[in-house]
Amino acid sequence: MFTLRVARHDRPEQVLAECLSTVLPACGETLYLDTLDADGTLTGPSTCWRVVSVSLHVPSVRSARRRDGRRHEVDLVDVAVRPDAMNIGDLAQSAQEMLSESRRI
Repeated sequence: MFTLRVARHDRPEQVLAECLSTVLPACGETLYLDTLDADGTLTGPSTCWRVVSVSLHVPSVRSARRRDGRRHEVDLVDVAVRPDAMNIGDLAQSAQEMLSESRRI
């Protein structure tokens, strides 16, 4: 597990999301950021963001040994994103159009 921190590419000080993760996004992928209530229920529409860069904070070989004896590991991954031009409504419509096309064949 590591901390995944998502910030705007054009405004890196504006953190959009931060959570524990085991998944590492790749450049070019789309992230859907959800706003949840205290029970984990979606409270509004998701926003789409395109991954521009992924930066892993990797401990170098010159790092001191941990006091507890555990090995060092990646604890933080910074992801820079930009607003995605396509929104979720467009995705749903595109999927429906593709289904319609495939039915005609």
